[in-house]
Amino acid sequence: MKVVAGVAGAAAAGAVVVPAVAVVGAAANAPRLPGRPPGSDDGWRTVARWEQLAVGTPLQAHVIGAEVDAWNVSPDRRLGTVWLLRGGEGPETLRALSAVCPHLGCLIDHTERGFVCPCHNSDFSARGAALRGPSPRSMDPIEARVRDGRVEVRWARFRLGGAERIREEG
Repeated sequence: MKVVAGVAGAAAAGAVVVPAVAVVGAAANAPRLPGRPPGSDDGWRTVARWEQLAVGTPLQAHVIGAEVDAWNVSPDRRLGTVWLLRGGEGPETLRALSAVCPHLGCLIDHTERGFVCPCHNSDFSARGAALRGPSPRSMDPIEARVRDGRVEVRWARFRLGGAERIREEG
């Protein structure tokens, strides 16, 4: 009886330990983003080509990347949406604004007058400044650059509902 109980106890412990070891091993061998060395995901994502942007005409672009949580790595997910603004001929005129309304997180649209949040009628200027409505601040700026003709942004989320711009981690 002692032998049977010992074998049953060892089998039960193995049923817990083996999957736990597999999860830890899988995390260590998680897929890496293409073109990036291990451990160097700096957050930059290609969202457009420079020649797609016309001076003075905002372009909406989706930010695609790996979504990572405690258990999964899901590649090629939409992380967010940005408005790209080209102010002149050179790449130094590039600006990017989050398309997430700082009020409650609805997706901001572009109109001939500027930007508008259709959920609660917040209006923003053509440069993203809050004009009227419940939005507590202007549209959130997103880091942007042009490299080898590619428009890249470093996606970030910001806390909703407050006047202070606070970047959320994760």
